[in-house]
Amino acid sequence: MSSTIFESMSGKKMASVIAGASDRVILAAPSIHSRPAHALVEASRRLGTDQVTVILDCNEEVFRLGYGNISTLKELREAGCNVRQSSGLRVGVLVCDGRAWAFTPTALYIQNEVHCDETPNAIRLSSEMADQLATRMSAREAEKAKTASDADQNLPEIGVQPLEEARISVTAQNLKIAPPIPFDVARQVRVFEPYIQYVEVSLHGCAIQRRRINIPAHIVNLPTESDIASRIRTTFDLIESDSEASSKPLEDKLAKILKIYTRSLGKPWGRILLRAKRKEFDQKIEDFGKKLEEHKKNVRQKLDEHITKSLDQVVAYYLPIITENPPDELIGQITPPKPTEDLARAWLKSVLKGVFPEAEDLVSGMALNVQFRDVTYETLQQEDFGNALRQAYPHVPWDKPFNEFNAAQEKD
Repeated sequence: MSSTIFESMSGKKMASVIAGASDRVILAAPSIHSRPAHALVEASRRLGTDQVTVILDCNEEVFRLGYGNISTLKELREAGCNVRQSSGLRVGVLVCDGRAWAFTPTALYIQNEVHCDETPNAIRLSSEMADQLATRMSAREAEKAKTASDADQNLPEIGVQPLEEARISVTAQNLKIAPPIPFDVARQVRVFEPYIQYVEVSLHGCAIQRRRINIPAHIVNLPTESDIASRIRTTFDLIESDSEASSKPLEDKLAKILKIYTRSLGKPWGRILLRAKRKEFDQKIEDFGKKLEEHKKNVRQKLDEHITKSLDQVVAYYLPIITENPPDELIGQITPPKPTEDLARAWLKSVLKGVFPEAEDLVSGMALNVQFRDVTYETLQQEDFGNALRQAYPHVPWDKPFNEFNAAQEKD
């Protein structure tokens, strides 16, 4: 017997050990892949189904993390193997005859499976420990070990319930609806996740200085039968461009933050942020958010005044025109043949109030939107992505992640 204590336990080695069993096989793990599953089926045929116990966790998370394949569970069940359910199981134990190993199962979502004892993930246990583990994992072994003094001690601790076909069907259906990301793809993407992140930042509803009011055509007093009436639009700036309600200082501040912490790679990639600077960036955005709230508070106090002033300016401009040449819309609502100045002013205000916004509506629409997205495998495959990244951040040593990415591809 080997004196090695620390070993590796891969699917390949597990299958080899199971194939050499002559008495019993007991395996507990989150799940397994095809090669050890085939070995378990053969062991059941060779030793008898009572001599082989398999304890797994038929939870979709198990398969999304890459601990095994749902198809192997179906294969074991169809072969008549004794398969038990242990929810939340994330350790591995293998007992073959008088030998036993405790091991850390490999989640292929995180890393590729290793096959070398120089990178161990298992501990070889003593034959005494193998017997103790067997009684805590197999009802048959527990029954064999029962004595009057320890009848309550030798009960199985895991895999008490059989794995039902209904549970397998539900999990299989969930995986079919939302299939796991291929693990080689996921590992390659993970190479870049610590380095970069996409970020989209936009300021909504703040640029009141660019807000224009469309003056209704009947106020402009264009004849509706005119050929050009439908082509002429008369607008009015809601506030002055240099007004205190202008968002330009805010926009300049946000542009400075983006210039310092982000870079645009252009189409089709967009704007990126170094994850190493994410904490600083988040703090700057949080500070900017406070500035935005202060701006909204100040604007809310003054905007009513600005809107009222703008409304009065439009009324004053069109009042003599409407009084001298009233539109049909006004004539139809008054008894004199022509409106007085007060009537014309009242009518103008009532019409214009329908197109001028409320101050509260404008302020409530002001918002900062920040969206983060992680890099995808499709992005990494796009031509010139690496060159664009190097040009955007020429002082970052990009060779490390790109070399790791290429190594991951070659390994897979």
